[in-house]
Amino acid sequence: MTHHQTTKIIGNVLIALGLIVLLGVGGCLGLREYQGEQLRARLRESPPAPATVAPTVAPASPTPTALSPSATPAATAMSAAPTLAASPTITAAAFPAAGASPTVQATATPLAATSAPPPTAPATAPALPIVLNPAVRIVILDLKINAAVVEMGWRVVNTASGPISEWVIPENEAGHHINSALPGEPGNIVISGHNNIFGRVFEAISLAWDDARRQKVDDNTDRSDILDGRPIQLYDAAGRRFDYTITEFYRLRDTGVSLAQRVENGRFMQPTNDQRLTLVTCWPITSNTHRLIVIARPAGQ
Repeated sequence: MTHHQTTKIIGNVLIALGLIVLLGVGGCLGLREYQGEQLRARLRESPPAPATVAPTVAPASPTPTALSPSATPAATAMSAAPTLAASPTITAAAFPAAGASPTVQATATPLAATSAPPPTAPATAPALPIVLNPAVRIVILDLKINAAVVEMGWRVVNTASGPISEWVIPENEAGHHINSALPGEPGNIVISGHNNIFGRVFEAISLAWDDARRQKVDDNTDRSDILDGRPIQLYDAAGRRFDYTITEFYRLRDTGVSLAQRVENGRFMQPTNDQRLTLVTCWPITSNTHRLIVIARPAGQ
């Protein structure tokens, strides 16, 4: 076999391998798009699922009684919030960046034990205060999401514009921003998850975005109502359930925009005075040029 023939064979093999890779990638993207179309069609036609589901993983032992479906995070709000790490500076990289899970952990500050009532107190003992715990599982029935939640920190990265803080999303779980609120306390609980790599825990949120029903908010922000009214349940480390209802679903352009705009996009992760749950992921699965923001409020509010 001549050198020319060998080179030709190698070239044909490389072309064939390239075609196989292209067909595989194209088939995968086509399947994702089909799944997205099916999910959006189902959401348009079906009412929100009832909030009656238990987590697939058993809560930490000992297991307390879970909240009833009618209970809301407001019922367990406390005046003393747990001590958390200081917040990072919100910068152009305020939204999460892919990477390994951090080792930093948040811990709730336990409350002091309630002293025994005096002899003149009523026979019925007062209710003990509830110790707040980090979220350990998130369930969104309408999107078939049932994922573990772990605490998530950030890292400082040096750039040409100076040091910035980047959130580090866990690979196979959703990440609870370590400086955001905990279930049952006033404030903004922020949870991020990947949409197209590793465990893809928030893939369904990305697939649910409905361009056909988007409404322009401003030059950088669109809103869709396809998830409005859908329930979300959070379970904390003590096994308690906290019910939320989705009220807002936004898409923000985060690639090819100014530094000021990227900083502005981070406003959804800022602390709030009210109780809310904010979910963050990327869109679309092919390029991740945008961020998707889901905002949910305590059920019944």
